[in-house]
Amino acid sequence: MTINAIALWRHYDDSIDDKTLVLRQQLHVSILSLGSFAGRLLSGVGSDFLVKVVHASRVWCLVIASGIFSIAQLCALNIVNPNFLGFVSGFSGLGYGFLFGVFPSIVAESFGIHGLSQNWGAMTLSPVISSNIFNLFYGAVFDKHSIVEPDGSRSCEEGLECYRSAYVVTLCACALGFVVTLWVIRHQWKARLAEKLHPKD
Repeated sequence: MTINAIALWRHYDDSIDDKTLVLRQQLHVSILSLGSFAGRLLSGVGSDFLVKVVHASRVWCLVIASGIFSIAQLCALNIVNPNFLGFVSGFSGLGYGFLFGVFPSIVAESFGIHGLSQNWGAMTLSPVISSNIFNLFYGAVFDKHSIVEPDGSRSCEEGLECYRSAYVVTLCACALGFVVTLWVIRHQWKARLAEKLHPKD
């Protein structure tokens, strides 16, 4: 979705050629990759800091990731000048890096190290259904705002409106992830408190 938002260029400057658009898309792939790299580094250091210094749950890193993803969606909903789409790509990459940098540690802590490969496999396969639903919705939004060219391909020249509804839905998904993660942290805190008050013999 982020890479396809480069189509904002057509709305912003209709004289841009296909070669330049492809170069812009490649630039944003690089920005996503750099953001992901930075997110993985920060999540590793950040999660260790949370556990060893603050004595908090590593799951707080998921709250941070949800917040970063939300910022990316808000940028996508508001940026009309494609020169600033780097913010969308950068924050999206940072969010993915933060999420996947710390998630294996959270899975190991939550379910134990012995079944890590099976549990991690289940966790990485779990988004298959939801990602397909999001992709279908994104396609429906794009189709609604696009026209069929003479060669049969579709194009949208409405700028931000080509994808706005899809970004609203992904922002709501980020908010849901934020709430669920806070609930998990509260549940863990209550479980630890109960363990302290009623230790097992």
